[in-house]
Amino acid sequence: MSSSKAQDDKQIERSDDPENLYHYASSPRVADFLESTQTGKFGLKGGTGFAAEDANALNERLQGKTVEQVGTSNARNGADRIVDGVEIQTKYFKSASDTVRAAFDNDGLYRYGDQQLEVPKNQYEEAVEIMREKISQGKVPGVTDPDEASKIVKEGSVTYEQARNIARGGNIDSLKYDAKNQAVSSGYAFAISFGISYARAVWEGKSHKEALKEASAMGLASAATSFFAGVVTAQAMRTTLARQGTVLVRHGVKAVAKTEMGKKAIHAIARASLGKSVSGAAAVNHVSKLLRTNVITGTVTTIAISTPDIYRAAVSKNTSWAQVGKNLVVNGVGVGAGFGGWAGGAALGATIGSVIPGAGTFVGGIVGGVLGSVGAGVAGSYASKKILDNFIQDDADEMQAILQKDVLPALGEDFLMNETEFETFMQSIAPTIDLDFLRQMYARDGRLARIEFAYEALEEHALEIIRARPPVTLPSEEKVRQFIDEMIEAAEQAVEEVNPEDLAPEAQTGNSEGEYEPNFVTASDAASTGKRGEPEAALADVPVTSALLARIRSFYK
Repeated sequence: MSSSKAQDDKQIERSDDPENLYHYASSPRVADFLESTQTGKFGLKGGTGFAAEDANALNERLQGKTVEQVGTSNARNGADRIVDGVEIQTKYFKSASDTVRAAFDNDGLYRYGDQQLEVPKNQYEEAVEIMREKISQGKVPGVTDPDEASKIVKEGSVTYEQARNIARGGNIDSLKYDAKNQAVSSGYAFAISFGISYARAVWEGKSHKEALKEASAMGLASAATSFFAGVVTAQAMRTTLARQGTVLVRHGVKAVAKTEMGKKAIHAIARASLGKSVSGAAAVNHVSKLLRTNVITGTVTTIAISTPDIYRAAVSKNTSWAQVGKNLVVNGVGVGAGFGGWAGGAALGATIGSVIPGAGTFVGGIVGGVLGSVGAGVAGSYASKKILDNFIQDDADEMQAILQKDVLPALGEDFLMNETEFETFMQSIAPTIDLDFLRQMYARDGRLARIEFAYEALEEHALEIIRARPPVTLPSEEKVRQFIDEMIEAAEQAVEEVNPEDLAPEAQTGNSEGEYEPNFVTASDAASTGKRGEPEAALADVPVTSALLARIRSFYK
């Protein structure tokens, strides 16, 4: 049996869980999406109005309408958004009279031309009546029919109280809004992650079914991570601490912008994120907010993707806390590197995409950002893991060493496998030895318990090797006796042909040193009685042959 040698040469083919590459792109994508909204303004003066604009726009998008939020341009008396070609101005104040009054200038005239006036849902009817009075008073240029008031005033999808709650955060209304908002973003996360994972699985030689299964799981995991990170980050952005963080980051960005290279980088990142060219203070402010948001999303994302490890260590007990800490560092470095890759990739992609009219800059920024973040994230996590491997051994590697040293050789020896059988056995257990198996093994208390668990779990594979062996039929007793008789006859003939002169001196008769004593003595040995037959006497003087002859004779007794 040469399984020991085979075990020395063969290494376990462990089936590791595939890495979710989109995790490295999740943080910058969530941050970029949140900065495309007005969430960062919710905590400022007038935040209720900003929250109302975004909430109403979101509900219209969910209804399948085409929405352009153009109010961020801050054009004087310009529309806040355009929905299916209709310009809309949003006003949200505590009372209907205050809401409608805000749409009129110092001279008491309606200042938004053909734009519809969107008001809180709970103020709509009263606002229409107030507008009727304004029309009757000639305060709405170009409109003389009071019945037109219902066409000018638009009912919002949220009330004033709901908009105020959305702006404040930490309540049901804000959580519902953030959840709906991130549900849209998470859909993109699923699609991108699915595409990346499916392509990788196919390139690795997996079947269509296997690739589909892996990509679906990865896509759902990415969507869940993106959703969680987005909701938590959006809630955090409403806090005073987040606003103070923006101020601190802005100082650093301003310092970078003073260099020629830094200025170009900031302008490129802002252009990639916004999908249009911006410069100066506008670029600095946007990049500052983007960095601030990425710090939050990066922290939340790292915790989110590390949560399963924390659960396994705290509840399932199948992961060590050292492994949790190591994974946390590796994930954090990967996510951080992912943002750096996104910034560089988005800037490059936007530059390349700018040669295509229309949405080329925006699309190029997204594609470049995703590819850059994935590449940099993988490189960062790989490098950090290699460094930490010098200090902390992975739980999986520790369990694999136990398998290699204590379990597999024992199975090979116990089941008398030859080298070919052992190689087949190793191939058969490869799919079984995945991270889940190694975690179950680690959960056992102590080395012996882990060896016992692994032995019992893999024993069935060894039994399959035995079942594959051809059946063995023992020869009949008569054939065995016949064969032994032939062996005895051949042995006796060989002894008769022995030349005494060829024996060692001490084995020759008449030796002055004294007579030779056989190495083996049995109860039936003629040497014990001093009476030896010619053949037996000769055989007795050959140490190994005398013992063999004695045992064969006893077989017949």
